[in-house]
Amino acid sequence: MALSILDSNGLKHPIVQKVIQIAKEIADQNKPLTAEILYNKAKKRLELSRKGLLKVIQYLFNKKILVEGSRYTRDTILLNPYRKKIYNFIKNNIGAHFSLIRKEALSGDDTKGSPGHLIWHVEKLLRFKLIKKLKVGKYTLFLPIKIDDNVGLIYFILRDELNKKIITLFIDGRQLKKADIYKLLDEPRELVYYRLNNLMEFNILTTSEQDSEDYILSPSQKELIKEILNAS
Repeated sequence: MALSILDSNGLKHPIVQKVIQIAKEIADQNKPLTAEILYNKAKKRLELSRKGLLKVIQYLFNKKILVEGSRYTRDTILLNPYRKKIYNFIKNNIGAHFSLIRKEALSGDDTKGSPGHLIWHVEKLLRFKLIKKLKVGKYTLFLPIKIDDNVGLIYFILRDELNKKIITLFIDGRQLKKADIYKLLDEPRELVYYRLNNLMEFNILTTSEQDSEDYILSPSQKELIKEILNAS
């Protein structure tokens, strides 16, 4: 029975919703949630076999709707306005890193803007799989859970104005040599060349098959980059 519930309806099934409600009641009592406590509470109220109830509970923990040892559920984790503000900023600024979140999302919040406080709330969002993190060089990026890592990387790269200027040179399909790129930009040569190396490393730029000294926009990334540029 439990398998048919999960296969056909998942979270929408009334029995699954009843188990979630029982978990909320436990959380409302400020008690850390465990599978054992939830099972003992739910078995007294639901007409479901032991095997079936355990499968439902395991499903909810696997999906991170519930988290072992937490006092929250997926539905209640964003009731905290500070945490919700962080989450919404990450949703609206894909590929945001820690410093950007602290600077932009929490500006003016002197009472709750400490690094430790921010880390604590971000960890909550990670535990419930509302967001995920991606390591890029010295930065740790935060993405909504459903955003592809490569999409997050491109958003992060395009947030830098010099990267954006360089990439925009190639949108129309141009092929340019390193020296030509530098001449088109009013930026220090060393900085431009450094960024070119980074963009090559991240497969945003590549070299032409006809001439290895000509840079081009990576064919596999071109349409996605155009889409992201148009959306930003």
